[in-house]
Amino acid sequence: MSSIAPNPKPCARCNGSGWIPLDTDSLRVEPCGCQGDLRRRQRISAASIPRRYYHCRIANFHDRGTGALIAAKRKVQEFVDSWPMQRDGRGLLLMGGCGAGKTHLAVAALLEIIQSGKSGRLLFSNFQDLIQDIQASFDADAETTKAELLRPLIDCDLLVLDELGSQKPTTFVQDILYYIVNSRYNDERVTLFTTNYIDDLADRIGERLRSRLYEMTEEVRLTGVPDYRVGKGQNTL
Repeated sequence: MSSIAPNPKPCARCNGSGWIPLDTDSLRVEPCGCQGDLRRRQRISAASIPRRYYHCRIANFHDRGTGALIAAKRKVQEFVDSWPMQRDGRGLLLMGGCGAGKTHLAVAALLEIIQSGKSGRLLFSNFQDLIQDIQASFDADAETTKAELLRPLIDCDLLVLDELGSQKPTTFVQDILYYIVNSRYNDERVTLFTTNYIDDLADRIGERLRSRLYEMTEEVRLTGVPDYRVGKGQNTL
């Protein structure tokens, strides 16, 4: 689940020490500006943002001139601008087909908050990967317990839960999902969800959780657009 932000070359100004001498007194030092960059890298790493999405920003989201994507981009920007003062504590439910840009926008929200220095414990989690990690935690030699995997998702101030409904709705999967969502619902913690399931999400996560999402989030539909990865991956002659 974790990822490590790339480490740049040592700062030429402070040679990686994080401190520079004052011009007026060589015996005294002041923080180098690169410490802010270090703090941002640490927060990106702590948020478990996958490396593939490090580049994601709201500004470089390709809306393809499509009304639904333009509106989604604007809604995520409004969310970031108001963080952490969301008046009603509601997050967003980004709904759309594969390759619509849901994960890009959700991760962009985390990275924009970090880049602007706004407060909050932020976390990204892919639900399918989470279930696999939890199942692996049941092994006798596992180093991480189920409780240790779930606690950060419950406690963080802003959670991105990616690919909601991607796992088959077994009792085990629904119990895990209910625990996460209901705990955050009760504690009024803000969550951004992404899902490929638009009209049949209740079939994947159950009516109880679908009901909670109506109150916890504002729906943002990224619909009517083709999968951008299809065109990106094809070679033209």
